[in-house]
Amino acid sequence: MQLRDVAAEAGVSISTASRVLTGSGRCSAAARRAVEEAARRLSYQPNRIARALRARSTGSVGMIVPWLRNPFYAELVEAVDVFLEQVGLDLVLADARGLWEDEARRIHALVSRRVDGLIVVPTDEQASTRAIFEASRSIPVVQLAYQTGLSTDYVGLDNELGINLVLDHLVELGANSVRFVSSTISSSAGRVRLQAFWQGAEERSLRREEPILGRFTANFGRRAVRQILDDGAMPDAIVCASDVVALGVIGELRAEGISVPDDVMVTGFDDIVFAELCDPPLTTIHQPRRRLADATVSALVARIGGEPRDAVCRIEIPPHLVVRRSSLRGPRPLAASSLG
Repeated sequence: MQLRDVAAEAGVSISTASRVLTGSGRCSAAARRAVEEAARRLSYQPNRIARALRARSTGSVGMIVPWLRNPFYAELVEAVDVFLEQVGLDLVLADARGLWEDEARRIHALVSRRVDGLIVVPTDEQASTRAIFEASRSIPVVQLAYQTGLSTDYVGLDNELGINLVLDHLVELGANSVRFVSSTISSSAGRVRLQAFWQGAEERSLRREEPILGRFTANFGRRAVRQILDDGAMPDAIVCASDVVALGVIGELRAEGISVPDDVMVTGFDDIVFAELCDPPLTTIHQPRRRLADATVSALVARIGGEPRDAVCRIEIPPHLVVRRSSLRGPRPLAASSLG
């Protein structure tokens, strides 16, 4: 009998079940009763996990992200920190600054500090593999949002679904041609989003030029617009694989006197806080950061507590589309600017 069985029986997350059975963190009275009753019904003995959690050397979890300058990663870190605090664990954060070499050094430093587990948003699908593998030999590791080919626990988004939601939306609005702007395919998310776009556009008979690939930065979004203008063919819609890129795209289009969405529609991906604040507000794919964080912390806490690795945990959480003015041409009622 494992902790996940008690959580499923009680109808709560693994992290909530752990908080109840180890006496760490806060939870509602209703959740506490549900977990305690489920544990009795299943004859669950939590002593092994409780001892492991009490005996941990530092009470901390390391987390490393590709680039804290990107608001999506900062918002993801905040969500993870909330759930770690609920189970009595402290967060030790490291920034790879976009370089897999720096990522490897920081992973080594976190392991040397004897953190109890590690959450990694890999910088590079291939180059990040070795450092993550070495870490996984000594402490539990969960890959979050992006992944390498390693057989470690992984929690991420259904990126293919996200791109298809965007394409369906644009087709409904009458788009016939689209251009994709994204990062290079060094990240798993970039690769999957590119593949989903290329296949999805073909299935919907949308005209498409070669994708413009670079980095998930606003400056790259601005350069992408200049390349589109140099190519001489403005599409009906520019599909951006991140909100940060989309913000750069919209800014450069405005600087060139090109109206969004009347001349060209623009969509993003992530739903960062700035997506709703830009002009016009950005249509985008919402990544449910709290659900991603809860699932990640639950998986990691279970491993720290001694749950055997009889199977790798792989979770993909569905996103949803948030419709705002950047894709809505013509006069629209105000209520139509925020759907989903």
